[in-house]
Amino acid sequence: MCACSGAQTASSPARGGDGITSYDLPSSPAAGTPSYTTPYTAQPVSPQGSQGTVSPGYAGGNSAPTYGQPQAQPYGYGAPAQNTTPAYAPSYAPAQPQPAAMAGGIAPAWQPLAARLAADGLSGPRVDALLATLSATPTQSPMGRKMRELYNRKFFPKPPSTAPAAQYYKGVLTEANAQLCRDFVAQNKRAFDQASARYGVPSSIAVSLLFVETRLGKVLADVPENAFYTLASMAVTRQPSDIPEWLSRMPGYEEHLDWFAEIMPKRADWAYKEVKALVEHMLRDNLDPHHLPSSIYGAVGLCQFMPSNIATYGADGDGDGKVDLFTIPDAVASLSNYLAKHGWQPGQPRARQHQLLMAYNHASIYANTILALSDMVNGAPSPEAAKAAQAKPAPAKPAAAKAVPGKTAPAKTKPAPAKPSNGKVQGQ
Repeated sequence: MCACSGAQTASSPARGGDGITSYDLPSSPAAGTPSYTTPYTAQPVSPQGSQGTVSPGYAGGNSAPTYGQPQAQPYGYGAPAQNTTPAYAPSYAPAQPQPAAMAGGIAPAWQPLAARLAADGLSGPRVDALLATLSATPTQSPMGRKMRELYNRKFFPKPPSTAPAAQYYKGVLTEANAQLCRDFVAQNKRAFDQASARYGVPSSIAVSLLFVETRLGKVLADVPENAFYTLASMAVTRQPSDIPEWLSRMPGYEEHLDWFAEIMPKRADWAYKEVKALVEHMLRDNLDPHHLPSSIYGAVGLCQFMPSNIATYGADGDGDGKVDLFTIPDAVASLSNYLAKHGWQPGQPRARQHQLLMAYNHASIYANTILALSDMVNGAPSPEAAKAAQAKPAPAKPAAAKAVPGKTAPAKTKPAPAKPSNGKVQGQ
């Protein structure tokens, strides 16, 4: 089982709706998404429906970058001790205004979800208040996107590619990015030292994983919807009539309604498991759903955990009594705990490290990139630079002198060995 969801998105069989809690990153970004060929720099953002600017908040602190202003907590939670959860709007996917939530109650669209949560023991004023924060209308995007992905894979499969598979994610393995990772570890030395001592995961591995996942907390979402709204919407979307905006993107869908009837409930049930875990997390750790930016299928935090992994692998790295994956100490401790519980131990061979990183995300390119970036953080050249150095021809040896006919080459004489000193200086 994987833990995470990456910073970039692509169609992949390992995405969340398949019951696996991560999806693969592509070797090159899709059109319209950032390539990260240069170090990411947070830029001021004034997205529609939000205010404030993006300001990196990790330098020397314990929290991820803080975006905008904290929102009121409408469901009766006590105010958190520290505002460390960002209301994040990614610069390349500006948050759009969502339909207003039902004032003073749960919208009809969410009643089935409320009933199912109640049957599983999650009910009462706090749960009702959480559900009341949801927009009145579910978003079609997560289920529509997942079904189109599965539909195309099933009925319009692409021919196998003859091109060699990429070994590393494009644009990640640069010296500039390695230096960003070194700086990040130095600025958060206590968090990394404590996690490394407790779980045995080197800081270079932990920071490289954070870079691949969220660019060290600078890219925490790739959709405008928060995790709660995304997963709740997917959980109540169970039939083709629930995703009319996406059906036109699946040619001939009318001929495959039986397939939809089989697949969609399975994806909705997977999402319900995740939204249930997220509700438990919000209640237990006093989190505001407005401050849960996420991946396209609901992964959250700097380390991109799916909600169902938080209770099992989440770790309190800063000792405040809760797990908040948007804080650096908790994110570093949690990803290290995940790897340790899957078998990570100091001094393991590289092949075993690769295997365990693939437990975090089932993609060889993912593990390859993290290991290579970790090497660079520790001072090694990039794989490309190392390969180029190996390809350089060896310097030519000077040619031996050719013998001239009729002449004999002078014999080489060895200098007489120096006599050992008797400890006296001549002339004395």
